[in-house]
Amino acid sequence: MEATVSSRGLATLALVAAAAFAACYFLRPSEEKLVKAAFARAAETVSKAEGESMLVTATRVGAIADLATGEISVSVPEMDLKASFSRQDVAQRIMALRASCSSLTVRFEDVRAVSIDGNGAKATADMLVTGVGASSFLSGRDTREVSASLAKSPEDGKWRFSSVTVEAIVGR
Repeated sequence: MEATVSSRGLATLALVAAAAFAACYFLRPSEEKLVKAAFARAAETVSKAEGESMLVTATRVGAIADLATGEISVSVPEMDLKASFSRQDVAQRIMALRASCSSLTVRFEDVRAVSIDGNGAKATADMLVTGVGASSFLSGRDTREVSASLAKSPEDGKWRFSSVTVEAIVGR
């Protein structure tokens, strides 16, 4: 007995394959959503809950380093800071800031992808920082404007920060 595929069965199979392809293509997140997700990932990774365990803290070092490209340019005009850091240096500095706080919450609001082309993107956002800690800039709540350049990794497709400028918000 030979098995034959009817034309109706073949048409059904082709329709199911086309529907699966269309669903994968149209339901995948846009590059703009992936850039916005990089900001959300950064906020979640840098934030510190009250009473955070040492185990959680230890896992953050690698996660924070993973937010940046191999080298990241950081500019904070208000503090006369303009320098480039390795991703490990950035992680160490953020970990030191986290260590000085009993709690730290970072949120990015109104993330706007200014441009996305190929493997590069530019975006802006309002950064809200709330915390309790030794650092005087963390006494309460602070809002800053952040401009960032991001690069898309060819290895894993993640958007990572390549430059960040943090400025005071004037007139709000």
